[in-house]
Amino acid sequence: MHVNGDLRKIMAALVTAGILGSWSFAATRASSDDIEAVRDEIKEVESEAKERHAKLAKNVEDIKKTIQLEAVAAAAFRAQVRSALDIHE
Repeated sequence: MHVNGDLRKIMAALVTAGILGSWSFAATRASSDDIEAVRDEIKEVESEAKERHAKLAKNVEDIKKTIQLEAVAAAAFRAQVRSALDIHE
C-alpha cells in the first residue's frame, strides 16, 4: 500500500504540474497574440498617418502654388495701375 500512496502523490504532482504548465502556456500564448494584435494595429495607424501626411503635403503644395499665382497676379495689377497712372519708379 505504501507504493500505491507514493504513486498517487507522484500522479497528483504530475497532474498539478501539467495543469499549471497548460495555464502558463495559454497565458503566454494569449499575451503573444495580444502583442501581435497591437503590432498590427500600430502598423495600421502608421500607414494611415503616412497617408494623411501625404495628403497634407499635397494640400500645402497646392496652397503654395495658389499664393504664388496670387502674388504674380497682384504684381501684374500693380504694374497696370502704375502704368495707367503714369507712375515711373
